[in-house]
Amino acid sequence: MLDLERRAARSHLWNFCKRVGIAPVLATGYWHTKLALHLWSASVTVGGYTAEFAADTRTEYQRATSLVGERAVVESLLSDVQESDVLYDIGANIGTHTCFAGKRLESGTVVAFEPMPTNSVRLRHNLSANLPTSRWQVAELALSNEDGSGTLAVESENYGEGRHALSADGELEIDVVRGETLIEEGRYPAPDILKIDVEGAELQVLEGFDDRLADVRLVYAELHHNLSAEYGTSTEEIEAYLRDYGFEVERLGERPDAYHIRAVKSQN
Repeated sequence: MLDLERRAARSHLWNFCKRVGIAPVLATGYWHTKLALHLWSASVTVGGYTAEFAADTRTEYQRATSLVGERAVVESLLSDVQESDVLYDIGANIGTHTCFAGKRLESGTVVAFEPMPTNSVRLRHNLSANLPTSRWQVAELALSNEDGSGTLAVESENYGEGRHALSADGELEIDVVRGETLIEEGRYPAPDILKIDVEGAELQVLEGFDDRLADVRLVYAELHHNLSAEYGTSTEEIEAYLRDYGFEVERLGERPDAYHIRAVKSQN
């Protein structure tokens, strides 16, 4: 099916459809048909674990089936998760990482942080379809280095949109909490693993854990060059911050705009 899409996109007929203005209608019809044939869901297997995701839109379907190009990251995370771990998925979106990580747990739990209401609704749906309720919790808030409130810049209200970010000019008011505050108040158990994808605000999230970061065994994060600069920091500074807390940092893959890191607490 994917090969058919690629060939169609390169065809002269498709180029003609774009010129006469009927391409959007045809594309919409194609995707409605495709999603219906898949019963509005997507089944994805990584590292021997299969997860089911709701897919009412093209964005959702593509996010689930492609894992946004992060299959190798999910595989690495799965190999690191232990059965008793507490994992914080910070910026969980619709739960692609959360659902797979949860399948590795038995006595542990995954806490998924997602401040965007539409995504958090879908996140709960996907988690309930894949995991027993004892293995997961959803926190509809953002983590940062201050307690209070903030505003979220909303790219789209469709399920699965992934570029929402804290912004002084955002339109959606949300709760903002420090990780250390959540732990000390007993709202959630202290994490063994952090997975962070917050569109440039990674350093603020890490700072919010303060000395609690010393008890974290492993950090996975997507670091963004330009987006980090918008928060007054850099990817180099984020890596240095983790090293100061005793982590050894490795890069898992790089794009021109971003890359993933796996940071492991040094045994020395």
